[in-house]
Amino acid sequence: MRNRFRLLAALVTVVTVFASTSLSQSVPAPQPTAITEVRLSDDADAPRVTILLRNGRIAEIAGAGVAPPPGYRIVDGGGALALPAFIDAHTTAGCETPTPNATRDAPLPAIGNVRVAMREANRKGLQPAFQAIDSLELTKEQREAYREQGFAVLHTCPSGQLLAGVTCLTTLSDAALRDRVAASGLFQAAALSARGPGYPSTLMGYLAQLRQFFLDARWHQAWLERTQAGGSASRPPFDRDLEAIVPVLQRTQRLLCRAEDSREIRRWLRFAEDQDVDIAISGGREAWKVAAELAEAQVPVFLGLDWGEEVEDPDAEEEAEGETDEDSSESESGESVPETSISPAQDDPAEEPPTELVSADEAAITEEESPETDGVPEVSWEYEEPLAVQRERRRLWEERRDCALRLHEAGVVFVLGSVDDSPAELIENCRKLVEVGLPEDVALDALTARAAEVLGLGERLGRIAVGYDADIALWTDMPLRKKAHLDWLFIDGATHEFERDEEPQGAPDEGVDPSGTWIVTYDEGDGPPATLELDMNKDGELRGTLSFETPDGETSHSEVSGQVTGSEVRLKASISIGGSSAEIRIEAEYEKDKLTGDATWKYSGGEDSNSFSAKRKPTGDVGGSGS
Repeated sequence: MRNRFRLLAALVTVVTVFASTSLSQSVPAPQPTAITEVRLSDDADAPRVTILLRNGRIAEIAGAGVAPPPGYRIVDGGGALALPAFIDAHTTAGCETPTPNATRDAPLPAIGNVRVAMREANRKGLQPAFQAIDSLELTKEQREAYREQGFAVLHTCPSGQLLAGVTCLTTLSDAALRDRVAASGLFQAAALSARGPGYPSTLMGYLAQLRQFFLDARWHQAWLERTQAGGSASRPPFDRDLEAIVPVLQRTQRLLCRAEDSREIRRWLRFAEDQDVDIAISGGREAWKVAAELAEAQVPVFLGLDWGEEVEDPDAEEEAEGETDEDSSESESGESVPETSISPAQDDPAEEPPTELVSADEAAITEEESPETDGVPEVSWEYEEPLAVQRERRRLWEERRDCALRLHEAGVVFVLGSVDDSPAELIENCRKLVEVGLPEDVALDALTARAAEVLGLGERLGRIAVGYDADIALWTDMPLRKKAHLDWLFIDGATHEFERDEEPQGAPDEGVDPSGTWIVTYDEGDGPPATLELDMNKDGELRGTLSFETPDGETSHSEVSGQVTGSEVRLKASISIGGSSAEIRIEAEYEKDKLTGDATWKYSGGEDSNSFSAKRKPTGDVGGSGS
């Protein structure tokens, strides 16, 4: 029976893929378009222009009074701000990176002599010949999610292997995949990790494996050149992977090295110097700690903006109260009022106000046991971290958040990518960076022109100029401001229009409120039951606590936050167990007293996911499983 269900699922998948491919193949070429009455800068008195799009390129930028040629479709910009569409400089979305296949090679005999070079059977984690474009599959919903944030281009990267393969650049139009590919083979994705059992499985082994492979590639290239020159050497073996790394050795292609902490970044810098290759860093959560070294080596950073769950500022409330006190010290007329003013009923400020008389019965009640507590004083058993610990946790989180600011100050070239996050999270965190001091033009440049230059396509992408690709977004305001709305997006000249929401974004459907206590169980039985306590405000924002039992029998409590949109619940949390940390992301569908969805754990060694279901405890129920 199970095999039948698998066969049916595979059949449905094939039919769906075939239908979507046939539909994308039928998308016609975009009609020549004239975008009228738009501004190219945020200045209030910026002149209005008309942008003509033809054959997927910007054909002309003319004055507002110039009439478009016959046959052009006219899109009235209405004074909107025209900016280059965004480029996600590093994402893993839609790319399923396979595990290197070593079964093509004959296994080595255990009693054989030691060989100078690696065979394919020993190349765990090494597949530089893999092309991201070969497995790229973005659903229509995924493309729409990117387009709604103003993105037109994605730089997709394989991941999870020492040498995972080469990256590709695609647009987000609804055309067939072959028509969306803007470039392939831009970077060779690298990381100090490799999936699967066996050697290597440690940091020392990873570095040794990489060095040996680079040595083999140089030797193989020299052997091939001698053979082609007519030498007497024997024919070299056919090896795609050794040949695929040659552009890196010739410094015509960079290694895009995934590294989050500063020590790992320094390891890649030393590796690049030893091997005489060019690299770029992706992720870069602690890149600010080595900003001077990155600037000196001219190594660009493909910066991700996943800072972990925001740590509440313990001093924020006091600062707000201080501002309120200052405001209240002024009178309604705007004049300052002395802090020790004299009440009209009090002639002498030194005279104490009369003591309120208390009856004998009232005095007796205060001395007796309170009937509400039955003689037992109320005690709060909720643990609260010391203020110094709270401040230190907030300081560390702010360091991660402010990485882009420190890189900008040090002169390090950086661009922005969603990496493993969603496009909405990338833009939201960009806005937060601008709020805390990153210049707005720098943030926008990292999503447009500078991103195109670092990707090697600065002469085609990232600007609104004649001859550039017709990737343009029309905004009501600068896009990294909260009130900005995207009205139109043009990708290769194809138009996408967006309606303005009357309701606040992220609002839950009527009757949807996941507040309460939930008992979480995993569908496959992996992992202990967990308790999820949630509280939702009127805007659909969620706060709460995730509790579960650790392997050593202790109970772990982690703060969670998220959002309810429609009936969809999204949550994320950071946990720490035994010195190890992980990020948990939860996506679930709400239905009355039930949640169903998927939970994903991201940790230093990779990630795992599992489907789950949760039931809400009835109000007043103190039993049930979980913590």
